[in-house]
Amino acid sequence: MLFAGCGKPSASEFDQPGQSSQPAAGGQETQAPAAGSGNVAESYTAYLEAKNAVLTKLTDGISNNPDTVMAALSFMGIAMVDLAALPASLFGLGQEAVSAGLSMVGATDVKYTENGNSYTITYSDNENNKYVYSGTYDPAADALTCTGTANGSESVFIEYRKTAFGYAGQYYMLNDEGDAAVYMIAVDGEDGTIGISTASEKPAPLTASVSADFPKACKEWFSIYGSTITVKSSDGKETSFEYTPSASESN
Repeated sequence: MLFAGCGKPSASEFDQPGQSSQPAAGGQETQAPAAGSGNVAESYTAYLEAKNAVLTKLTDGISNNPDTVMAALSFMGIAMVDLAALPASLFGLGQEAVSAGLSMVGATDVKYTENGNSYTITYSDNENNKYVYSGTYDPAADALTCTGTANGSESVFIEYRKTAFGYAGQYYMLNDEGDAAVYMIAVDGEDGTIGISTASEKPAPLTASVSADFPKACKEWFSIYGSTITVKSSDGKETSFEYTPSASESN
């Protein structure tokens, strides 16, 4: 099941800690579902906003340059990962918010559990496939790791953390044929680099000392610093050009 990340509810849209149990029919009290911490959801939202700002600039510049226009197709995989990662964006929001968020994409049998800074979401789709997303948030490092499984097999791994330069993130996503795509992301204010590669195993965990250039270890990467965009294609060719925002981006 794929998910529309743009439909993710924010922490402020749902009740937060401190809400009381509500009487059920007949006057009996029922225990309210966990309201959630909210902090991990706010952190994930901040990371997504920073990452998407860089991705939008890169996509705009690459799509409007005749020498790199076809390279923009490489970003479709990142969009697919963001869609698949919707459950992770709901960590910390509580059972009610998770159920509401996933119901918009047809998920059923939604169950949310939270234990300290560890979170688990399970659900089914309309073809009775079973999905489990488990994640751990480190508030001191502002870092999240999350693994998603489909019918018991790992399908996606998501990780991001705050760094001295901004954010570092990486995604490992398996397809139905057993191949895996790796996406590495470094966000440095309004600048950043996105790398794309294939791999047979998950990348090494991110650390606080990770370099802003770490995505350039990928076979293919895209970078914007200031007004200069640099593209390294999968055949090893590098192209640099000055970024001029399109009319839609400059408004």
